[in-house]
Amino acid sequence: MSSRRKSIFAMTGTAILATLLSMPITSSAQTAPGAESTIRQAFRTGCMAGPLWTTCGRRLDETVLQGLAHVNWTGNGVKALLAESWSSPDKGKTWIFKLRNGVKWHDGKPFTADDVVFSFNTYVDPAVASIYAPKLVDVKGYQDFRDGKATSLAGVTKVDASTVKIELVDVRPLWVELQQISISMLPKHLLGSIKPSELQQSPYWTQARVGTGPFKWTKYVPDQFIELARNDDYFLGKPKAERMIYRIFADIPSIMNALSTGEIDVMSYEGGGVPVSDIERMQKVPTLTVLPNLDAGLPTYLQFNFNHTHLKDARIRQAMVYAIDRDKIIASVKKGTGKISNTMFPAAWAQSPSLNPYKYDPAKAKQLLKDAGWDASRKVDFIYYYADQVNKDTVTAIQAYLAAVGVNIVPRLLNPAEIQVAYKDGTFEMGYFANGQGLDPSLGALTTTCGAQLAFTWCNKRVDELYNAGLSESAREKRAPSYQEISKILNEEMFRGWLWYEVRPMAFSKRVVGPAEHYSQMPNLIFDLPVYNEVEKWEVK
Repeated sequence: MSSRRKSIFAMTGTAILATLLSMPITSSAQTAPGAESTIRQAFRTGCMAGPLWTTCGRRLDETVLQGLAHVNWTGNGVKALLAESWSSPDKGKTWIFKLRNGVKWHDGKPFTADDVVFSFNTYVDPAVASIYAPKLVDVKGYQDFRDGKATSLAGVTKVDASTVKIELVDVRPLWVELQQISISMLPKHLLGSIKPSELQQSPYWTQARVGTGPFKWTKYVPDQFIELARNDDYFLGKPKAERMIYRIFADIPSIMNALSTGEIDVMSYEGGGVPVSDIERMQKVPTLTVLPNLDAGLPTYLQFNFNHTHLKDARIRQAMVYAIDRDKIIASVKKGTGKISNTMFPAAWAQSPSLNPYKYDPAKAKQLLKDAGWDASRKVDFIYYYADQVNKDTVTAIQAYLAAVGVNIVPRLLNPAEIQVAYKDGTFEMGYFANGQGLDPSLGALTTTCGAQLAFTWCNKRVDELYNAGLSESAREKRAPSYQEISKILNEEMFRGWLWYEVRPMAFSKRVVGPAEHYSQMPNLIFDLPVYNEVEKWEVK
C-alpha cells in the first residue's frame, strides 16, 4: 500500500472522502483481465447506488460490505459474519447479537455496536429512502420513526461495544434468517456526519466504499470497472485471489461476448442471465461451464404505478393478462423455458389451490376494459431493462397482444439508474420487470406491504396482517395458510400482471474455481440479497 493511501485510511469522515476525490484515477485494471490472480466479474450499468437503494448491486456486499449474518449460497440458513452468534430469550421477540472480536473496517477503525445501531437506523430513516426499510418493519419503533414521531429505532440498542439488542413488536422466530439478512453494516465514523437526505449523493459510494469484507475498494471508473484489492486481514481468512475486478457492461450481449473470449470469469445475473437463444452457443465454448436450467425463483410481470388513476381499476389489470397469450410466448419466443405464473410466490406450498389461471381470452379482455371505461386512444409509457434479444422480442409480443385489445403501450429500454429516476419523479407508469422471491414467500413483503416503495401506493391491510402472521410461526404447515391467502389476493387484485416464472441460465469461466460450483448448488438463483458465496476461497487455477 502506498504511503499516501496509508495516510488516507488514517483519516476520518469527510477528510477521507475529500482526499480521495482529489486523487487522480489511474487504471491498473487495464492489465487486470490477464493478471494471474485476478477474478473478473461482470456488473451492470446503473447498479452503483449502494445497498440501501438498489437491488441489482447486491453482489458487491459479499466482497466489500457485509452484514451480521447473510444467507448461504445453498439457501439453507445463514452464515455468521460480523455477528459471531445470536440468541433470543423469549422465542424470537428479542434478539441479542454478539459481535465478532477484532473486526476492523478497511481503514483500520474497529467495527463496533455503534456501527450496527447506526446501520439499522439508516435503513429505516425516511429521509434516506431505502427500498429495504420494510425489512425492519417488525423492529420496535419502526412506525414511529417512519411517521416522524421519533428520530431512531427504539428497538435497537447498544448493550456494550460488542453486543446489540434488537426488540421486535412480536415473536418472529425466523427474523434472523428472513429479514435481517438484507441489512449490510455501514461505517458510522465515515457516514454518521452526513445528513440522511444527502447520503445517496455521498462520494463514499463511488470513491471510498470502506467495508469489512474480503476485498477492499481501490478505484472506480464510471461505466468501466470497479477494482478491489485483497484484504489480507479479513476475519475469515486471507482471500486466495489478489484482486477482483467488476467490469461494467451496458447489456447482456456484451457480457456474452466477453465470456466467450475469456475477458471475464463470472457473469452477472442482474438484468438477465444467458439468453435462452445463446445457451447452445455458449455450451460449445470449451472454457465455460454453463448452467442452462438454473431456477430463477423469479416471477416476471407487468408492473403498475397505482398513482395513475387509469391503472387503479383491477379489471383493467386483469384484462391485460387475459389479453396476452402467455403459453404461446413461452413456447415460441422463450423457446420453452419458464412456466406460467398467476401470483407472486414460486413455491407451491405458498400458493392457493384456487388461483384464477387467466387463460388467454382477448374477448374477455375487451369486455373488462369496456366495463372499466378504458380509453383506447391513451398511450401508456412502458419501461424495461432486459436488453437481450429474447426479452426485446418478448416485450414486442406483449405490445402486440395488448394493442389488439386497445391498450397501447410505448416501450422504452432504460438502465437501472434511469429506472430509479423514473420511480422517484413519478413519471413511471407501466413496465416489464421481475423480482426474486425464491427463498421464502416472506420476501414478498418488500414490494407488497402498505407504504413499500415498490408497491407504488397499492395497499391491502389484510395482506400486511397475513405477512405478520406468516412470520410469527416457524413451521411451514402453520405458515402456509397465510401465504396462500396472500397469493389469492394478489391473483384477484392483479397487483402485478403475472406472466411467468423464469429460469436464468448462468455461465462461468473454468479458469476460476468457486463460482460455478456454488451457483450449481443453489436451490434457485438468490436475488436481491447479499449472499455469502465464500468469495475469499475462490481462486484462479
